[in-house]
Amino acid sequence: MTYQPFFGHNKEPHGTYRTFPLPYICSYLACDTVHSRFEFCIPLYRFYLCDGAGPVQIHPEGRSQPPQVDRSLYYNSRCCSHFTGINGVKKERGIQLLQDEDPLISILTVNWNGKRFLNGLFDSIFSLNYPIDRLQVIMVDNNSTDGSAGYVKKKFPGVEIVELDENKGYAGGNNEGFCRAKGKYIALVNNDCLVDPDWLREMLTIFDKSTDDAKIGAVGPKVVFYWPYLPLQVISGSQNLTEKDPERRRARRLGVKLSLAKAYPVSASRTKAGKSNKKKAEYCPDIEPEIRYLDGFYPPGTGSSGETIYWTQGDAVMAVPIADISKDTILELKVSSEISPNNLRFVLGEEILEEMSIGRRPVKVKIRISRDLYRYRKDIINSCGAKINHSFYSRDRGYLSFDDGQYSRVEEIFALSGSSFMVDRKMLEDTGYFDQDFFTYYEDIDLFWRARLRGWKHFFTPNALVRHYHCGSGQEWSYDFTYHVLRNRLLMIYKNGWLLAFIRSQMGFAVSKAIHTLYYISQLARGIKVKRVDIPIRFRIFFEMFYLLPKYLPKRLKIRSSSKIRDRQIKTWSRDFK
Repeated sequence: MTYQPFFGHNKEPHGTYRTFPLPYICSYLACDTVHSRFEFCIPLYRFYLCDGAGPVQIHPEGRSQPPQVDRSLYYNSRCCSHFTGINGVKKERGIQLLQDEDPLISILTVNWNGKRFLNGLFDSIFSLNYPIDRLQVIMVDNNSTDGSAGYVKKKFPGVEIVELDENKGYAGGNNEGFCRAKGKYIALVNNDCLVDPDWLREMLTIFDKSTDDAKIGAVGPKVVFYWPYLPLQVISGSQNLTEKDPERRRARRLGVKLSLAKAYPVSASRTKAGKSNKKKAEYCPDIEPEIRYLDGFYPPGTGSSGETIYWTQGDAVMAVPIADISKDTILELKVSSEISPNNLRFVLGEEILEEMSIGRRPVKVKIRISRDLYRYRKDIINSCGAKINHSFYSRDRGYLSFDDGQYSRVEEIFALSGSSFMVDRKMLEDTGYFDQDFFTYYEDIDLFWRARLRGWKHFFTPNALVRHYHCGSGQEWSYDFTYHVLRNRLLMIYKNGWLLAFIRSQMGFAVSKAIHTLYYISQLARGIKVKRVDIPIRFRIFFEMFYLLPKYLPKRLKIRSSSKIRDRQIKTWSRDFK
């Protein structure tokens, strides 16, 4: 008899499952102590394997018999012995290990013109180590114009699609999904994400520890960026430049200037990085990976030709994405320096990839990074939960830092990233849904703050993993992004915070508006063109508050009057950002 790993994406009979590697199970089947090992280690589980004649059920007692089930539930186009994992590497499918009484979980994603992400998202969801008959998968489509809904209907018929006549944003879209969710728990995930097979299982484990005295309302995973990255060191000399220097009108320490940087697999063209292979990029099809500038870089500027430029402060670290782990990577960029000559080195691990002498004239650099050096690759953290400072600005924990195990334990945190988390239905019934007037941004922090006031706790687990493209459906620091971030923070404090916190936030915003405006005018007077999309937005928000505050007063009164904890417990979560 030839056994193959059982892999079911349709309806599983009898209980639920987890996945174990086939060789691990076979080692038990081949020994004479099957009975004692099964009974001692996992007495509540049943194993299903498939052979040429049909599925065979292996009981804890060591007996085997064919279960009375429809064989079509097992044999389908997706029942195979290998699958492409979240890192693009083929892995052996395991045997489904079944256990009883897994709760019904609703998985909810909100989509707006994100068709290019949906294949990866739903492929990963339907590869979860969780029984498909205990899942309800919902996609709320915010009036997309790219054919997202039709695409999902055709390719993923098991997804319940809610098509809206207007774009209700992240908050309104998820609220529509909450109304249709039937699960005991509801797992949210952005449309531009991939989930690890144990994503649900690991978060569910934390909920199992909830008690009446310590109510767990939500659990969040570790969220990392889609691609693995190579930590490339940029080593050069640096000097203090004065206001006479053409690039900047103020003194600061500068090393080298980088521009027009891009990374792509060797088989891809420069203009279509990662798109030449039919399999596309390793994680996200049709998306060109982004180089990230981490330690030692100033905020980006604009060059004379409109290109984005990055100055180093001296030695710096840039993260080079690996779009295809099976191919070498090409890094192209332009470099120059106000120091002439300036010795520049690109170093990966202990390897010097390129060394040259540069000056003020821009030089094109092309570096080939061998696959042998991919041993230095690391993930970059997108979010390990959310934290707040004393002004109630929120920030993702670990954002843009390499994942070196610094967030390796389960811990209670103030709030979770809206990109992915799982919430107990009882918490939503107690605190309400997202504030739909927020549309997007800060609606997650607002929800978790309200829940904390009602006595709910939130936890982070590093054992659940999600890969996130980040701003895949929206542009960071666009007009809409800036408007909702600035406005919603003020409204969140007004709704949930104590009176002094609200007064300080409003006064701080007014003073900040004046300072930013005066600085912008002074720059224009000196002939320096600066693009500041936030200036008109700040004025808009300032005047909007005159009618928004009375509108939100009933919400504030309800939230504050129903609070079960003191404000000092909220204050303990505020930390100055480093």
